[in-house]
Amino acid sequence: MSRTPRPAAARRTIARKGGPSRRSPVGADPERSPSSLDLVVDSLAAYRLTRLATIDVVGEPARQAILRRVGIAEPVADGTAHPNAEAMVDADPAPPKLATLVTCRWCAGIWVAVGVGAARRWAPRAWSPVAWGLALSAGAALLARLEEG
Repeated sequence: MSRTPRPAAARRTIARKGGPSRRSPVGADPERSPSSLDLVVDSLAAYRLTRLATIDVVGEPARQAILRRVGIAEPVADGTAHPNAEAMVDADPAPPKLATLVTCRWCAGIWVAVGVGAARRWAPRAWSPVAWGLALSAGAALLARLEEG
């Protein structure tokens, strides 16, 4: 059996793009720009991840562990409720940068956005379902806030 030769234009296209072997194993296409929908989904995913990292209740044990590691001791309880990580950092006159990072939405948000952008660029097939799940979670949270008040 003989192979049918590819047309010259197809050979030039494959050579220009680096051929099939240069593509990422997870399907990153350096020629494709994110769509408007990708940007909206990634924005909501970044919002949700930032919220998880900085203020959501489920992330509090991790934040507390980081604060203990950087040397912020828990304030003496005077019968009041156990302080959250944000209150502990606010009470410290000169908190370490890492402590500020895990409690400041603006500070953490830029790093989360960088990670989201990198995931979209280099692992779009793996990132897309994760991003959609996070975006739907963010949408539900925002709607619940509207419902509350």
